[in-house]
Amino acid sequence: MKVDINHLVSLAKNGSADAFGELYSLYSKEMYCYACSVVGDPVLAEDAVSEAVLSAFKEIGSLRKTESFKGWLFKILNAACRKQYKQLNQDIPLDDEIRIETGGARDEIGQLELSMSLKEAMKILSTEEKEIVLLRIVNEYGSKDIAEMLNIPDSTVRSKLKRALEKLRKYMTETKGGGYDE
Repeated sequence: MKVDINHLVSLAKNGSADAFGELYSLYSKEMYCYACSVVGDPVLAEDAVSEAVLSAFKEIGSLRKTESFKGWLFKILNAACRKQYKQLNQDIPLDDEIRIETGGARDEIGQLELSMSLKEAMKILSTEEKEIVLLRIVNEYGSKDIAEMLNIPDSTVRSKLKRALEKLRKYMTETKGGGYDE
């Protein structure tokens, strides 16, 4: 049975806690994965998700378009993730937990070397570039979803992603880190 998300959002906007609970059930794993990739710590990720869900529940009446729910929810989650790190007076360590899954042609040592090289390469990117790369490549969000989450135009996401990937490619090629081949 296919869930009608727009109907659930409409019900939640009209005060249905049960409908909001169903929406949470649909997005909770994705929210947690997103938060983990942003903050890099499972406990802080759980705190950010909890804070975002509470805030979304309180503010759902302000959501203008029901079809924008997911982007709106993840925008709130993004702010909650950033708040977790502001409270600790730290920058978001987006490069701390990068893992690469490569094809069967590489052995485990080659995978580890590539992963470590990419982790080093990520340090040359700005925080926003890292976030966009991780959201697109690791979490597989589309540019429109990322644009909604970060509150920037879709075209900006695409251009920043392209520039960030070019920086990474250039770095990896110049250093030949981890056996990277184009």
